[in-house]
Amino acid sequence: MHKTLVRDADGLRWSVRARRLRLDERCRPWPGPEQESLHRRLAGVLAPRPLVLPDPLRGRPGGRLTPGDTADVAMQDVRAEFGGDGHTGLDLSALADLARLVHEAVSHLRAPWSDTWQLEAAARGRIRRWARWEVEGREATERAIAAVSAALATGRVPEPLGAVLVDVVDQRPAVSHRRSAGLGRASQAG
Repeated sequence: MHKTLVRDADGLRWSVRARRLRLDERCRPWPGPEQESLHRRLAGVLAPRPLVLPDPLRGRPGGRLTPGDTADVAMQDVRAEFGGDGHTGLDLSALADLARLVHEAVSHLRAPWSDTWQLEAAARGRIRRWARWEVEGREATERAIAAVSAALATGRVPEPLGAVLVDVVDQRPAVSHRRSAGLGRASQAG
């Protein structure tokens, strides 16, 4: 697959490319709150300035009263229902994650190729932000590359037909609406 370079409506350069996945590399999101959260975050990744992130724990102890992300609220409810913090000395989830990572590293060496492709639209520059989709079939992937490139060039949110959004990352610092009182003022000796 080839890499396509696109300049969006704000002048930012994006690279759109696809790679073929092995059978054990697929990572589809759970339907429902997780997928809805990914679609909301995708619009923020494409915005010229980072969006102010809402507090996911609104109305909860230690949370602010702001609109929250339903996926984070749902995860907190599940953690509360199935054991709270889970800090009992031995961290079994970390041990299970280590075993899973070792298994994936070893099984990746012998896993056959699948017909699933990962399509990635990544902003070029020093601050990392990207969106990734999974697409079934080479022809559908080529159509999805064209659709994502065209959407980025026109400033629209990409929604390629037949593709499932699996990952959205925006590492730009959050917007602060407050200015420091010392900026732009002459200091007075006192």
